[in-house]
Formats: sequence, C-alpha cells, structure tokens
Amino acid sequence: MDQKLNLDSDFCGKVPLHQTNLVQPHGVLLIVDRASQRIIQASENAAQIFGADIREIVSRPLNQFIGDEQVARLAGRFKDRTDGKLPFIFSLPSGKYLASVQPHPQHFAIEMEKEGRPEEDEESFVSIYEDLKYAMNAVEAASDTAGTGYAAIRELKRISGFDKIMIYRFDEEWNGDVIAEVKEEGMDSYLGLKFPASDVPRQARELYKRTAYRLIPNINYDPVRLYPVINPMTNAFTDLSDSNLRSVAAVHIEYLRNMQVMASMSTRILVDGQLWGLIACHHRTPKYLSFEMCVVFELLSNVISAKISLVQQREVFEFKTGRQAMYSRIIDDVYREDNLTTGIYKNSREMMEMLNADGLAIVLNKHTESFGIVPSDSEIQDLILWLQSIRISKLYHQPSLASVFEPAEKYVETASGLLVLPVHPDQGAFILAFRQEAVRKVNWGGNPGEAVRFESDGVNYHPRNSFKLWQQTVKQTSVPWRKEELEMAEQFRNFAVEFTLNKIYSSF
Repeated sequence: MDQKLNLDSDFCGKVPLHQTNLVQPHGVLLIVDRASQRIIQASENAAQIFGADIREIVSRPLNQFIGDEQVARLAGRFKDRTDGKLPFIFSLPSGKYLASVQPHPQHFAIEMEKEGRPEEDEESFVSIYEDLKYAMNAVEAASDTAGTGYAAIRELKRISGFDKIMIYRFDEEWNGDVIAEVKEEGMDSYLGLKFPASDVPRQARELYKRTAYRLIPNINYDPVRLYPVINPMTNAFTDLSDSNLRSVAAVHIEYLRNMQVMASMSTRILVDGQLWGLIACHHRTPKYLSFEMCVVFELLSNVISAKISLVQQREVFEFKTGRQAMYSRIIDDVYREDNLTTGIYKNSREMMEMLNADGLAIVLNKHTESFGIVPSDSEIQDLILWLQSIRISKLYHQPSLASVFEPAEKYVETASGLLVLPVHPDQGAFILAFRQEAVRKVNWGGNPGEAVRFESDGVNYHPRNSFKLWQQTVKQTSVPWRKEELEMAEQFRNFAVEFTLNKIYSSF
C-alpha cells in the first residue's frame, strides 16, 4: 500500500459531506425560523405534501400549512431545546406525517416522511414493541462481544428483512473488520475480511457520532435540491450534518453499486462515547424503511452499544485484577530482596506474563540480565545506545522494531516487538520486553492499495470495483501491546524508578 498518501485523512476525509445542499427524495426537509415560525428553506419535493409551488411555500408561516395548534405544540415541545433530535407528528390535509425535529438556536430542521400513512393503531404499536423487546432480550442474554453482535444482527434481520447484516468493527487505524454476519443465499460473504479506513473516511465517522443511522433506500435516486440554494439566515449552505435525509456522495453510490447492493442502512455502535463500529445492512433491491423501523434500529444501537461497553469493561476488569496480583507479588519480592534485578529474576515468568512478553532484559548498573527469548547481549547494548540517541525517556512500544531500527532485522524472529520501560535512561538503565515475530495473514475485502482509483486528471476518483479476498502477509511484526498492558507497564516503570532512586539516596 502506498504510505505517502493516507486516503482516510488526506483525501477522503476532507470531502465536505455535510454541505451537499441536496437530500434524498424519500423525505422532505424544512428549515423553519424559530422566532417567526416562517419556512425559510425547503427541499423542492415539499410541494408534493403541501400542495403548493415551492416558491409559495418558502417565506410563508408554517401555521398556514399545519395550523396554529400544531405550531404552538411544536414551539412548546422544543421551547428550551437547542440540540438533540425528537419525533413529532404533523397532521396535514393529505394525511399524518411522522417527522424528526432537530432544534438549533435559530431554526428547526424538520425531516418528514413524504408518504402519509394512517395513524398507527394499538396493534401495530404492540407488534413493534414485541419485536424490540425480543431483540433486546437476545442482546442482553449474550455473554461476550461476538455473541452480542450475532444476537443483534439475527434479530435485526428477522425484523427488517434485509438481505445481509454485518457487524463492522474499527481497528486502531480505523480499518474495518467484519466480525459477525447473517445473509441470504447468493449474497457475497465478507465475514473475517478487513476493509480499509477510506471506506468509512474520517469525516463520515465523525457524522456517525451525531447521527445514529444512515439510510439509503434506493441508490438510483434523483437528489432533491433545497430552495433557496443559500440559507437566508446564514448566507451559506445549510449544514446537513445531523440530517438523515442528507444526499449521498457519488463515490459511495458507486461503491454500493460495485457491491451489487441497491439499498443500505448503517447504524452506529458507540463505546465510551467513541465510534466502535457499525451495523451495516445491505439489500439487493430498493428497500424503504418506515420511521418506526429506523427508530427500532436506533434504540437497538443504544442497547448493543451499552452491552458491548459492559462486556469489555468486565473483560478489562478481569484482566487488570489478574495482572495486579502479579504486580504485587513481584514488588513484594523486590522489597524482600532489596534488589530490583533479583526480585524480577525470582518472578521472571510472572513478569513476562504480566507484560505478555516472550523475553525480558534488565539493563542496570551496566549489567544485563535476560530472561526468555531475547537478542544477544551485544545486540541489546546496541539497542540501548539507539534508545539513548533518540532520547527515549517515557514508556515506548513498537510492534515492528525493524521498521525503525535497521539492525533489528537480524533478529526479527526473536524480537520483532519491543516495549521499553526507561528507569534512568541517561545512565543506560532500562527494562526491555520483547515479543517474537507473529507472521499473519490479513484478509482484505479487495486490494487496499486500490481503495480509490484516480482518473488521469488526478482529481476525479472511483472506489474499487472488487471486494474479493485479497490476502496480505505481514512479517517483521509482533502482536501489538494492548492498552491495559501498557498501563501495567507504566505502573511498574514508576515503581522501578522510585525504588532505584530511593536506593541511590539511601547510599549517601
């Protein structure tokens, strides 16, 4: 893959997705001035539900179309709100319309379903509630992340009828891993495949933090413009960041078409307030979802997010509890022996397990003590000189040592990964943890080096047209250290620094 261009941040992440000034035609968007209650901007298809020309709709008071009572109820419901998005029912001569209202300091953004439907009766409400409760119970009964994902998508597929639903989890570089999948016969399987970060670029990921889902009922739609083009309150394009109706970038439409998909729905999964992954739904033919069904997806997104957060918190707690017990035994022996090296030596296996390392080297007072699988003493000394030359004074970890320190190519099988705990780096005192090379196969959904194909002008571009298995072999790299392991390493480093300093001061 070309490392000179980060397609996620340098290119795809800069496309202004929220300033399209276009919406999808399955709904109507109104921008209403909060102070005057006048419609100041509307999607051109508003004429179909209000029975008037778009030029007659804009600048007129909203109550001329929905009545004083409904306008008063709208103003009262959102009187003290300037954020969030809530449902609202509008009654028009042409029928009842379910809407989503987004309050802003100066205006309301109202998204309405274009087709009016009769008022939902008690039976339909009970049916939706029943489906939702079954799905919630299935998710709550799961015991781990994979089980949670499969429980969720099985229920969502049963309720919604999508041809395929996947759980798509982001890694540390924002590539996406498909960790769960249910599908109809004839649909391509992406289970176990990795997709490059540019498939869901940075700006799109940021929008998912603000909007729970993204529905595209039919990729072959004709986008609808907002009228007037410029919002008269801001003298700029209306920011559609929070809009579910926001039109879709042409490159994404082409991406779905290359997947042989006609409709899609993506719902976010947030863990600790951060985008953890997506529930991605695909259908081979156009598929319209009712407002109620979109709400089901949104509510289940919250349930799934909470469940995955709970599962991961439990796993982290259990991990930390076990490692903390190891840490306590090691420092007890260090104090008992009154010697850092000896205390670690007596607990070398536990020390390696605590850091999940294959080998350890303690370099203290110009003496090296090694345990497990490590480079030679001379290679360790060269490594220490390099660490001092680049002024490593804080915890440092590198899963591919050979990529930053060329001499390490000689011992990649022994030590591809390095974790450095500087004790007194200016004196050459370090604790080094090594991990062996972990040659692994990465299964990509298409060649990641061809995620974007530029035309000859270097400006226009297209997504890749193949999502078939493309296998990459990763060498000279270890399994990276996880966050909790690094926290434990920092805790032990702090202890080692304090212990050795106390030894120095007590000798005076």
